[in-house]
Amino acid sequence: MNLETWSLTGSTFHFGEQGLGQEETRAVWSSDSLFAALVARLAVLEGAQAVKEWIQSFDAGAPSFLLTSLFPFAGEVRFFPVPLAAALPNDQPLPKEIRPKDLKRVQFVSESLYRDLLTGKSLVEIEPGTKKLHGGKLWLTQDEEKSLSNLAPKGELLKLWEIEKRPRVTVERATNSSTLFHTGAVHFAPGCGLWFGVQWQDETRKALFERLLHDLGEAGLGAERSAGYGKGKFEPKETLELPDPRGMWTTLSRYLPRPEETPAFSGERAAWKVETVGGWLDSPQKSGQRRRALNFVQEGAVLSLPAGLQPPFGRLEDARPRYKSGPEYPIEHPVYRSGLAVAVGYGGEA
Repeated sequence: MNLETWSLTGSTFHFGEQGLGQEETRAVWSSDSLFAALVARLAVLEGAQAVKEWIQSFDAGAPSFLLTSLFPFAGEVRFFPVPLAAALPNDQPLPKEIRPKDLKRVQFVSESLYRDLLTGKSLVEIEPGTKKLHGGKLWLTQDEEKSLSNLAPKGELLKLWEIEKRPRVTVERATNSSTLFHTGAVHFAPGCGLWFGVQWQDETRKALFERLLHDLGEAGLGAERSAGYGKGKFEPKETLELPDPRGMWTTLSRYLPRPEETPAFSGERAAWKVETVGGWLDSPQKSGQRRRALNFVQEGAVLSLPAGLQPPFGRLEDARPRYKSGPEYPIEHPVYRSGLAVAVGYGGEA
């Protein structure tokens, strides 16, 4: 499979999490949020009919493209989510220098290590000689760490990002009383940022996709845009070649399985985590509405290939809220979230 890559660099971002206040932010951004942001920009620029035409191929099960989530990069080194099966000891004794919690801490590995894991190796097997960043959350090779030495202050380990809590004040209009609160902000070091991939199925809308992407960078992505967060720059990078699914596969996106895909979770080495995703929606029709919460399979899940099925896996979902009283939907237009997965072959099956 070919994966067209893009980088995102910028000043300050706020990537919120379900169930947490504004003071918390993630350092990465999810595929469903990127897709929703592109649809929102299309609606602003070209209207509802353009959105309807854009979505048709996705609803028909033949999407024009698939998106990965946005993951960290530093210099020329891209980081990928750890396939969850690779973090399991599989009843093998751990070396004395490796603790189970050390394996649980690892979130991302460099591209070269990721390709090793795709062959079926475990984190324990690739650990000797690796370097760790961000308290063991990121692993890379010694040569890769040396290539990034110019990005770190002399004598210090490189930190790709910093998360701070910025003080903010809101003023109540009636009484003029003020309330202090904090908003989480993620800052990327110079030469660092996020990257994502696009797997094209039909390139007829590629020019429109690129236009929307650049517009999104100017309009701002993530939350708290009115406070100056979110402005970024998207730039095209090289194309990656990754293995196609044969038996097992791992996902680079959040994933909403269709009913016929549930056998994928019964494989011998299957490993996954589920994340409940909610949040506020942005609609010109009615403000103050929360999206319906969806249960996504997280990036890095390792699943089997259901008999008779081939990628793309997953589905689009309308996350409009539904209430027991009043109209079924408080807003008329759909609120799309993508659970379509970029599936990468795992385990070394030819």
